[in-house]
Amino acid sequence: MLSKPILKQSIQANWKLWLIITIVASTILSGFIISYDAAGYASIAAAAEGTAFSNILSTLTSLLGSLENFYKLIAVILGIVYVVFTANNLVVNEVDSGSLAYTLSTPIKRSSVILTKSLYLILSVTLMYLIISLAGLGASQLQYNNVTGYPITDDVKAAAETLNQEERYLSERLYLIQEDEYAMREAAVARDMDTEAYAIYLEDLIRNRSYKEAAEIITDERWDIYEDDDDMEDSDIEITTEELLEQPEMLLTSNDALAAGARIYGISINDYRKLVMSEIDALEVAEVENTEPVEEETPEIEPVETEENQEETDETNENEESEEVEEPVVVQDTVASTPQREVSEDNAELLLQTVIDSSATALDINSEQVRDNLTFIKDPTALALSTQTTGLNTDQIIMMANHAMVSSARSVDRALEFDVETYFWLSLGLLLLILAMSSISFFASTLFNRTGLALAVGGGIPFAFFLITMIQQLMDSANGLEYMTITTLFDTDAILSSGEFGWGLVALGAIAFVLYTASNILFTKKDLPL
Repeated sequence: MLSKPILKQSIQANWKLWLIITIVASTILSGFIISYDAAGYASIAAAAEGTAFSNILSTLTSLLGSLENFYKLIAVILGIVYVVFTANNLVVNEVDSGSLAYTLSTPIKRSSVILTKSLYLILSVTLMYLIISLAGLGASQLQYNNVTGYPITDDVKAAAETLNQEERYLSERLYLIQEDEYAMREAAVARDMDTEAYAIYLEDLIRNRSYKEAAEIITDERWDIYEDDDDMEDSDIEITTEELLEQPEMLLTSNDALAAGARIYGISINDYRKLVMSEIDALEVAEVENTEPVEEETPEIEPVETEENQEETDETNENEESEEVEEPVVVQDTVASTPQREVSEDNAELLLQTVIDSSATALDINSEQVRDNLTFIKDPTALALSTQTTGLNTDQIIMMANHAMVSSARSVDRALEFDVETYFWLSLGLLLLILAMSSISFFASTLFNRTGLALAVGGGIPFAFFLITMIQQLMDSANGLEYMTITTLFDTDAILSSGEFGWGLVALGAIAFVLYTASNILFTKKDLPL
């Protein structure tokens, strides 16, 4: 049974440390989110590939991925500091100083004392990490609007100012940017693109969003139909955006899905239905072209040479030589005469780098400047040198530049996406890890009667777990270390990649439950030096 006086005493003795840790952790997490630079961190991660820091920096290519280091390192060490000192202050410090003798001389039962203290530690840790998680949600929503809506990127901000619209309103209605030439130009500049590439990017983004909204509607409808069907797996019921892009005919079965897609385009349902039908026809044509058998060429049959036709051939050749007239030499344009070279997945990256280097040479600037702003590639001087260097024609190089700009912009968009469910599991996993750590410190606090010994064991073990985690982060091959720490049960990589992580969280919860239960039993039955 809980004791209100003991709970009040525990709060008064530990609230300052709790408040400091909570504010510090919330501030750091918010700072991580607000200062996140999707494009910049992607470049850093690419540069670090193959080094000892590649494991850490590779996660920076997404907002939630960049928070992995906070959840695995910063939040863990701050939590350990709080639970170690608080656990010792709650029990063993009072035993060692003799103040617990006064508490136990009152009518309050020993079981109520230890139960109240253990619940205070559990509840204070839970409240701390709940506040930290909410701070992260708030920071992400205020900075990017990506928790409840689509991310507000630099182009949306520039276009919103041009159109005198609210950024959040415009982020949900990108078709308004398409309808204004000046807004298109300003938005393109904000994303380091020209209007040609930006128009391609914007159309692709609107299309994907319309299919995403429609896929969610169709999935909800399928859940209503197959929820009680034991033969249907969750993956069979859910319709992803990628599946809908491959099979757009599924859209035609749901009026609500058509309405959702039409809203993203800013058009009527009938117009959107026509748009979907045209995409279905285009896919069918592409499928037919890909499966159409190639006709074999009939080999030419050469005539058999005889003495008679040999004489006729010799006479013909003599006549042709006598009639031959010398033709003037025509000098063709270098760019036009450049042979067309095929661009494939294997050589695309190498060709793009060659184009970037050639453009930098032609314009007398650094290659990094060209990579940061690929519109330089379309400069006539740069195009002339690039065609000579790569063997590609002008259209191929422009298409390659457009594709690279669109791909870069889409990667930034994906990096700023915020999956609330993934964030929830990260936060819950961290909470269970810290509760498991706190149970170790609390058990040591009830097991020993001296503060120094309890601090050495109850603080040493959690800190050892943390150091092992740091070594794992810095080393690519740390075989066996994952079995020496409970921090591996909080598998952030699996959570971020939607892998299997549930049993690890269950194990952390079981550790906390067992050790807190053992602490209560041990303290109730042990002899205290009072």
